[in-house]
Amino acid sequence: MENTPKLSVKDLTVSFRTNQGFVRAVRGVSFDLAEGETLAIVGESGSGKSVSSRAIMGILAGNAIIDKGSIIYENQDLTKISEENFHKIRGGKIGMIFQDPMSSLNPIMKIGKQITEGMLINGKRLKNRYKDLIHESRMKFANAKAAKKEAKNHFKYDKVQLEAAGKEAEVPALKEKLVQTLKELDVRIAKAKKDMKKQAPVARKQVRQEWLDEKKRVGAEISDVKQRLANASDADKEKLRKELDDLRESLQRYKKVTKREARERAVQVMKEVGIPEPEKRLKQYPFQFSGGMRQRIVIAIALTLNPDLLICDEPTTALDVTIQAQILELIKRLKTERSLSVIFITHDLGVVANMSDRVAVMYAGKIVEIGLVEEIFYSPKHPYTWALLSSMPDLNSKDRLTAIPGTPPNMLFPPKGDAFAERSQYAMKIDFEEEPPFFKVTDTHFAASWLLHKDAPKVEMPKIIQDRIDVMTAATNGKEVKN
Repeated sequence: MENTPKLSVKDLTVSFRTNQGFVRAVRGVSFDLAEGETLAIVGESGSGKSVSSRAIMGILAGNAIIDKGSIIYENQDLTKISEENFHKIRGGKIGMIFQDPMSSLNPIMKIGKQITEGMLINGKRLKNRYKDLIHESRMKFANAKAAKKEAKNHFKYDKVQLEAAGKEAEVPALKEKLVQTLKELDVRIAKAKKDMKKQAPVARKQVRQEWLDEKKRVGAEISDVKQRLANASDADKEKLRKELDDLRESLQRYKKVTKREARERAVQVMKEVGIPEPEKRLKQYPFQFSGGMRQRIVIAIALTLNPDLLICDEPTTALDVTIQAQILELIKRLKTERSLSVIFITHDLGVVANMSDRVAVMYAGKIVEIGLVEEIFYSPKHPYTWALLSSMPDLNSKDRLTAIPGTPPNMLFPPKGDAFAERSQYAMKIDFEEEPPFFKVTDTHFAASWLLHKDAPKVEMPKIIQDRIDVMTAATNGKEVKN
């Protein structure tokens, strides 16, 4: 796609501190997501798919460290911004659907309250208006504080790395550098705090004046309606009372999201995701819904604040095949109707065949192949992609499915070369020694495999995959293939 990237992830590296050491969960992941595009990220459990998505959402576990890289969304790096700023983005700009709806829903809270809760909490419009007016200075202050915390975390990480490498002598210099960095950040924090305190009373006064002006305007209309109501005939009184009620409601809505407004919005999104009788369903509990309907509720919650980017983290894993198809079609329809950009995470290549525009295949914390969906299905190049496709059942294949031998590597000790080499029958000596770079297959298709090097021996993809490609190609051309 030629669109300007909606989201740009560059060299993202995420580790987790554990008692045994650092788990390298994501290692140098890079991809762009275009406006209105669906990017599927596929791979086995533990490949780093969900960690990447949680880094985008800013909901990593407390022991997680973003070692390096950037996540650029609307000209800001999400790895650098504060939690306070992330609170505006999360839900309102970027929504997320998780794989198990029962773990996302409170079993003892009615569905209506769960859908409207976020709107009511975040719908304090006057307060949000005030925050918008001092947004720049607030973010400078919050980001400076976040940078200070990040500097301390990186010092701890680098110190462990040096000690593990037997370079304890370099630790004092590293500590001295940290002290200097913290001094510079303290100056930034003090200046940002001063600017924020200077802007705050001006912004507060402006918001109050805007509220008083609106109150005066609506108040005049209410007085006019009241006068007409006093002299109205019985036939017109009901209409005027409704008009009066609507004016009072509009004044409250200027101030905050009201319960009535939130309920109307909840009914609207429930209809949008295909839940029948939404007014009645609002009063029910999660256990009164089927698995598919619960997932629709989770999708409705994600849509209430009108995000423009939706992350779907294996949203159909806990559902049966028939319901899976319905949820996938729902997400496709909502994407089109709302012009959403979508990241779809799954371990099943078959699920994304008709869902995505592009596919990124992840293994051991890295993207090993990325391309258009047609390129990944019709011209896969990485042995791991071959292994995933070979293990995927279909209606036409009569061959025994191929199991991927071995287990994924221990990410406490990431492998030196190609992480998939130990499990690949196509591995060469260099695969155990050097990490392969991305080789360009087409302008949109790249794979990190030494098999694509000009000096590598020619290797054909597995027969089971070639047979499927022949069947799919024949079906596309209206021909019949005999197995």
